[in-house]
Amino acid sequence: MSMTVRQLNIRIPLEMMAEIEEIARQEDLGKTDVARRLLHEGIKHWKLEHALGLYREGRISKARAAEIAGVSIYEMMDLVRERSIPLQYSLEEAMEDIEAMLERAGEQETLRTSTY
Repeated sequence: MSMTVRQLNIRIPLEMMAEIEEIARQEDLGKTDVARRLLHEGIKHWKLEHALGLYREGRISKARAAEIAGVSIYEMMDLVRERSIPLQYSLEEAMEDIEAMLERAGEQETLRTSTY
């Protein structure tokens, strides 16, 4: 997969640079690779927290939160439950959940019948 890249120059505190160097040494990676990986993980974490916050506020559905966070609806349902976030359950969301369950049941039925 080809990805267009852009350069980003930033200044970081010496302590942070020392931590990046230590991770690079322990992981046997270059500092740039470590910084890129940490940036990727940070963005992924922010997207997840942002989506959960919007869901908690009732501004989006679980399906939309999952889409924003880049996780499956089932992962989002687990995260909502694990964090004790009150359910924001609309009729539209109930219909989405029923459709997802029916699709999943159909996939399982297809697997069952194809193995016999």
